[in-house]
Amino acid sequence: MRFLGITGHADPHVLADGLRRYKFDTILMAVNAADRHYLSFIEHLLPLALEQQLGIIGMKIPARGRMLANWTPPPLDQQPEFERGATRPGTLTMKEALEYVLSLPVSTVIVGCNNVAQLEENVAIAKAFTPLPDSTLAEIHAKTEVIKRQALFFRTWV
Repeated sequence: MRFLGITGHADPHVLADGLRRYKFDTILMAVNAADRHYLSFIEHLLPLALEQQLGIIGMKIPARGRMLANWTPPPLDQQPEFERGATRPGTLTMKEALEYVLSLPVSTVIVGCNNVAQLEENVAIAKAFTPLPDSTLAEIHAKTEVIKRQALFFRTWV
């Protein structure tokens, strides 16, 4: 085995414990503009990953589209059980969602897409990207307060 990675969606403390116990090369972590609202990977895991000089891969950037203003939630009874609870469209553009995460100290990100147009949009955003100032990051984060539960559906909610 040449390289070893760790990944998770639900609780940053579990992954941080793993990083303290074992030597990893990379970490794939769920981070998006709503992250700091609940069980924040940015606050509780990213500093440790940076300290250990890991390759940091971000995922769940638009939360399966649930963060995007152009997304319409299906009726609750048609939503998969583990994703249930989305009741309103998102509040961000794809540009805001992607640039927020790219402004973090990540090595790369994984962004899913449903069609070629979305792929082309993501490539254009990435090509034109420059890191956002803290004030803009704070504005984008604030826009996610009202959708935090649907944007972080993959976290451990109690």
